[in-house]
Amino acid sequence: MYGVITCPRCGTVQGADLSHARIGCVRCRRRIDVTRAVVHFSTDSPQELADAVRRLAGQRRGQEILFPSPLGTASSKGPVESIVSDLGRRKGEFTARDLSARLEIDGEELEKLIANLLATGLMYETKPGTFRLA
Repeated sequence: MYGVITCPRCGTVQGADLSHARIGCVRCRRRIDVTRAVVHFSTDSPQELADAVRRLAGQRRGQEILFPSPLGTASSKGPVESIVSDLGRRKGEFTARDLSARLEIDGEELEKLIANLLATGLMYETKPGTFRLA
């Protein structure tokens, strides 16, 4: 199992093998106790780990980083996060009905998608059933 952690001394975002007790920071060389470190993301895939490190490091630098699509792509229109971002930029606040119309999904699938988008932090709920980009 791999995880994304930050160095407690210099704040460098880095990947770590969580089965190790300690690792050295890639920037300041401080020994980090992996068992006590805050794990921001964990995965079994080294590729997902590298992507998560890039995303978190970018967010820490203030860049706008798109999250991976929670449910893949929506029909042939492109990644879900691109559609949601476009909807948020155009309308400001949008509803579940707006999402349903743009993504061509409804019911339980729409509810799961909204829950995933809220959990990833791409959007937040301003009032019941109304959302805004984060």
